[in-house]
Amino acid sequence: MKRLLTLLLIFVCSASIGQVNLVKNPSFEQYSNCPDRADVIKYAIDWSNLDSAWSPPDWAHVPWGCPDYCQSCAIAGDCSLPNNLFFYQYPHSGNGIAMVQMFYDESGYTDNKRDYLQGHLSNTLLVGQVYCVSFYVNLANLSRYAIRTIGAYFDDGTIDTTRNPGWPQTHCSPQVMATYAISDTQNWVKIQGNFRANGTERLITIGNFADKTHSECIAIRDTTGAGISGVGFASWYLIDDVCVMAIDATINAGPDQVITGTDSVTIGDTLDSYLPTYWYANGSLIDSNTAWLRVRPDTTTMYVVELSRCGGDNITDTVWVYVGALYSNAPVYNIAAISLSPNPAHGVLTVDGAAHSEVLITDMVGREVLHTSVATAHEGIDISGIAPGLYMAQVVMPDGGRKLIRLAVQ
Repeated sequence: MKRLLTLLLIFVCSASIGQVNLVKNPSFEQYSNCPDRADVIKYAIDWSNLDSAWSPPDWAHVPWGCPDYCQSCAIAGDCSLPNNLFFYQYPHSGNGIAMVQMFYDESGYTDNKRDYLQGHLSNTLLVGQVYCVSFYVNLANLSRYAIRTIGAYFDDGTIDTTRNPGWPQTHCSPQVMATYAISDTQNWVKIQGNFRANGTERLITIGNFADKTHSECIAIRDTTGAGISGVGFASWYLIDDVCVMAIDATINAGPDQVITGTDSVTIGDTLDSYLPTYWYANGSLIDSNTAWLRVRPDTTTMYVVELSRCGGDNITDTVWVYVGALYSNAPVYNIAAISLSPNPAHGVLTVDGAAHSEVLITDMVGREVLHTSVATAHEGIDISGIAPGLYMAQVVMPDGGRKLIRLAVQ
């Protein structure tokens, strides 16, 4: 039997493939037109202002209640990236962001004007299911105020029936809100929380749902020298990387693969684009905030993807990319016969069926905690120095075949 079959016998527990992030176009990458002016959030596919039933012609400039769409493809000063009339900032990931006016305080002139950013979910949320919600915000440099009352509201579209999309929607109670006034104009700040769905929610709306008195504003600059009319009275926030996923969502690193020469392969889950993830290669962080990667390792490499979930209950999955020929004339070893016991283990771990092999134990992000050799077909190895927890045990046979087993240490 050839080595190809040996590789196919690798046993790795992995999640079933499926979409994790339920937000469509979560990082504003997809667009129908490159933005050429302010107030055209409708160009970002699956995003709109509240009055999405009314779609003005492209030549119409409709600022009332409309967030801005900013893209690296744009050249206009109020929708370009990273240089913009209102800010200097790169997206949290990708090439697009939204900009939302959360507060406005100019007595006598559109006092208390707001924008609301509304996005579509890939399916209606399940009744009783708890969902983890996260998105990133950054305060635009020319803003006068920082506010705390930034929230995400989920419903069946009822909020979209309003004919006053630029006024505060105080009748709505956001399920997820910021916990403090966000004044950072340099770094992206994550807003995160969870809620239990009632089974009707199919839209997410991001904005400030508090009235003027309860918006908890902090003045961070005066109105002098604003440079642009009205900006000195406003609170503008950049929005990026919106995610809604089940609280118990799992992550899929994809199937193990074999490459030769200068091949490259895709690992991860291509059904998603943005996910709150960290990617590790042999224990070192290599990327983040993406569901999949295109990789071309020089040597056989273990990749680990870690999904960030609410409450710090992160979860990982592992994929191996093998570099070398598919076939080999070397002796074939019976990978199916390899076993580790007990599991959970404490003190001593017994390795059966793996004579003349190497045993490598790593933590769940790929950091090595033990590497030893096994000489006989029934041999115990000392694991007393390994802290209790969940690990990956890898048995490497003399022909290069590998078996991975999730190992609990008590």
